[in-house]
Amino acid sequence: MLLEELLRCQIHEWYPAFRRHSIPTVIIPLPAAFLRYLAGQRAYPNADADAEDGADEEPLPFLLPAITSGRQPFAPIHAHHPDPDSLLNSDLFFGSSSEDVFDPDADHPLRPEFPELEVAIDSAIAELGGAALPKLNWSAPKDATFMSADGTSRCTCFAEVAMLLRSSDCVAHDLASARQSCKDFVRPEGARRNAQKVSAGSEEGARPNADGIRGCEGTNGAPSNSSKTGEEGGKTNDGDCDVEDATEEEHNENTWVDDGFQYYLALRKWYPGLRPESEFRCFVREQKLVAVSQRDPSAYYPSLPGWSSEVQPKIEAFFNEVIEPQFASNNYTFDVYVRTDGRVKLIDFNPWGGYTLPLLFTWEELEKGRGSELEFRVVMQQGAVRPGLMTAVPYDMLDWGEGSGWDVFLKKADEELDRQI
Repeated sequence: MLLEELLRCQIHEWYPAFRRHSIPTVIIPLPAAFLRYLAGQRAYPNADADAEDGADEEPLPFLLPAITSGRQPFAPIHAHHPDPDSLLNSDLFFGSSSEDVFDPDADHPLRPEFPELEVAIDSAIAELGGAALPKLNWSAPKDATFMSADGTSRCTCFAEVAMLLRSSDCVAHDLASARQSCKDFVRPEGARRNAQKVSAGSEEGARPNADGIRGCEGTNGAPSNSSKTGEEGGKTNDGDCDVEDATEEEHNENTWVDDGFQYYLALRKWYPGLRPESEFRCFVREQKLVAVSQRDPSAYYPSLPGWSSEVQPKIEAFFNEVIEPQFASNNYTFDVYVRTDGRVKLIDFNPWGGYTLPLLFTWEELEKGRGSELEFRVVMQQGAVRPGLMTAVPYDMLDWGEGSGWDVFLKKADEELDRQI
């Protein structure tokens, strides 16, 4: 994978040219302080502190940024407030003082504040209808949905966005491993000099679920402050990466360095109730559409085998008329959502190979070429699905080995059951 191809897949690079065919999106440049916070470092390091002393500090605790707008960090359960206007005007959401909700970290000396970013994110979410899906240049924090109240990436305020991004190893991959995974990447000279100083804090400050989680993936000219508008589309499953490999690379390579590379936050309009069987990944090799896979390879959808014959010509036409004339890479993938009326919406671009998931194909198959005919793969029958590629839970919850948390829990449960009997 070449760096040029990876950079072309950044959402702020391709969205301006394809906004009419994609999901309404607001793009916000992220300050360096917030990037350091996401990487588990001090958001505002003490410039007078000795670098060697900083390397010996304890890992930073997981702290959500302080909320400076007067808004409560998280909204109350929406089910109790069906009327959004009543909810926004209530004291439960905009408290009369900071004492309305107990905050044990309120006075923590390392808790950062990002007032300007907080205002920008809350305003963008309001423009998008009150809920949005966040992502960085390439990846969305799908692996961190276990942190959210509803188990999705849906965010309604700055605090929820910060929580998902800070908890996500897909986001950590964007910061630490995305560019460095390219075979022609050359670390900037300034970053090379500072690598030793930053590496210790970068490793020690890793988020608590950073080991062994699998399953994220993650035009010309970027917009300055925000880029929005678009037609109605679908909820995105942006960004693919194999985080198990990515986190290993972070530890071995010490890759995240505050080297001045500009990262962006893309807030994408949230559409509830979309059908996962309508999402597809398309593979382009040598500027030719060679393969299409259903986006969720871990489920069988009874309507999909018959519907795929109708979908295929629509995706081919969309590629020929919209994608191929405007996207300059030779090899890449793109995700689409096909609406019930037959219209195709662009969800995302991903580079060819690397951390992008091939879903119902293998990269070996795709590299060999698929002949002259486009191959369209869907799960044809119940039981023929591939194992899920995204777990979205901490690794400790998946480890069933001897001495693991689940092993201890089950043994204690058996002991308690035996005692009661």
